[in-house]
Amino acid sequence: MQIRLPLLAAIGLFALAVPAMAWTPPAVGQACAGLRGAGPEVIRVAGNYLGGRVHRDGIVDRRSFQSCFRDQASCERWVASLSLRYPVRPGFATCMSVRLR
Repeated sequence: MQIRLPLLAAIGLFALAVPAMAWTPPAVGQACAGLRGAGPEVIRVAGNYLGGRVHRDGIVDRRSFQSCFRDQASCERWVASLSLRYPVRPGFATCMSVRLR
């Protein structure tokens, strides 16, 4: 089967005209932001959760959440509340200590 050159050129121009789309998770929670320069070391807990819930016809609404906490217990309560709202697996839920300075 032979494809003609004008057809290939048209397909190439169409591909260039369509903007690239990338999925970006919604901005939820607050980032663990530190200060620059000298100063005391600050330890926080960064929480990440990825889960989903089933809507009609088996369509899954996947969500990603990130937030920053002062302690591990607060982060774990946050993860537990999200796991009730978005229980579909696979996913991940982490509470990780981070050094901001």
